[in-house]
Amino acid sequence: MVPEDFIKPSIKALIIESNVLKKDRPLHKLAYVGTPCQIQALRKAQLFDFQKVKQEWPRRVRFSISLFCTESFPYNNIIKLIEEYGVNLSEVKKWDIKGKLIAYTDKDKFETSLKKAKKFARENCQLCLDYTGELGDISTGAVGSELGWNTVIVRTPTGLNIVEGAIKEGYLKAEEIDITGKGISLLRKLSRKKFKSAWKSKSKKEKEAKVPHLDTIHEVDMDKLLKLTTVEHKIDELTRDIIEPGLCVTCGACEASCAEGIIKIDGEGKPYKTKDCESTDCGRCYATCPRTTLPIDLIEEKLFGSKRYIFEKRILGQFIKIYTAKAGEKVRPENAQDGGATSAIMMYALDKGIIDASISIAKGEKPWYPIPYISINSEDLRESAGTIYSSAPTITALKRALIQHEEYGKYLSFLIKMGFLPEIAIAEEETAKQKEAGGIEETDLEEVMKRKEKFEGAIVMLSNPKVKMLIEKGDVEKAVETIVGD
Repeated sequence: MVPEDFIKPSIKALIIESNVLKKDRPLHKLAYVGTPCQIQALRKAQLFDFQKVKQEWPRRVRFSISLFCTESFPYNNIIKLIEEYGVNLSEVKKWDIKGKLIAYTDKDKFETSLKKAKKFARENCQLCLDYTGELGDISTGAVGSELGWNTVIVRTPTGLNIVEGAIKEGYLKAEEIDITGKGISLLRKLSRKKFKSAWKSKSKKEKEAKVPHLDTIHEVDMDKLLKLTTVEHKIDELTRDIIEPGLCVTCGACEASCAEGIIKIDGEGKPYKTKDCESTDCGRCYATCPRTTLPIDLIEEKLFGSKRYIFEKRILGQFIKIYTAKAGEKVRPENAQDGGATSAIMMYALDKGIIDASISIAKGEKPWYPIPYISINSEDLRESAGTIYSSAPTITALKRALIQHEEYGKYLSFLIKMGFLPEIAIAEEETAKQKEAGGIEETDLEEVMKRKEKFEGAIVMLSNPKVKMLIEKGDVEKAVETIVGD
């Protein structure tokens, strides 16, 4: 199972330059980075928001970035794939797709044809018709640009303001792409290939199960859509229609939208119920799932003000401009993928206060294990940079981020009372660098590490029900006494 605190920020994120602790408030403005199917889930939640599914987290997303995606791989399959070469997953430093799936180690690289890699991919990826993330405010990927650069598709006025601001401030180096050139022609070709493949796979899949999302892309009747996702459709129906047939995309929208809190996600990203649903007026989990219905025409009308009448002739989706871009030298993370444009855009938005945090995927404690990750400063973004070709329930993280950071905001006075000021939370590696440069004495280093350990212990103690209850009551002194006493 995914642990309950799987998006808890690092100590560095909590203390050093933390928007949450500095401003003592929840995160009101979020950005979301995801694959096309995850963006579809977000847009569905936003579409139904004022109709049936009233909830807070969809309205907090200021803009979204969709990543170009052919397919993703379950974590266990990534292990199997790399072990065929006699390589341990912990040895892999980077993954890439350049006509082949490539794994890099310190000493070598291992290539797998995309045809061979496909058998390790998620089954439901075959039923996805979106390669470039057509419902994002911005879409990014490597195809269409030269090596070391990213193709950045700007789709909405919001996305345009963000990208143009990042260019103006030097976060991005960019120039517009000739949409009649070879790069965009290749992008169109790959998009069309995925579009056609989805319909072909649908015909095969329907021999054993329904594929409802592809039957509703042109549906614009909201009443009809709501009937398709009535309150009678709950987690049991979602399990029957989507999860058991292998259509689940591991986005986490069902858990995030569950009013009863009975849906959880296991370690493989599969939703399950902890008890029977008792709600009589909900149906949220079924409504927000991107595989129960996918009313692209309706979403595009709301998002862009118009819809595509002939999909094949507008295969890249709707857009305003297309750039080739890469991160400016000062902001590019070391482990950024290709041009690092996604990280650079997020850094700009965070630095300028356009957003309070971004949600994306990062590596967990296990090698290349995907976890939802919340970034609230540039350091977090640098830590989470790079592509992981597996998915995690990041929609769930949108909701949990709001809840958890509201709680951390309440603990500000407690942490200060305990003596935990920003300067004492120096990360171990940074402290070691200072020592090597002669900027810190051995005795100082020991003191910093002692206080860092004490801080880590305090963070753990925040899960103590007694401490939490005292803080909620405002009895900070008593909470401090409890920590010190233990």
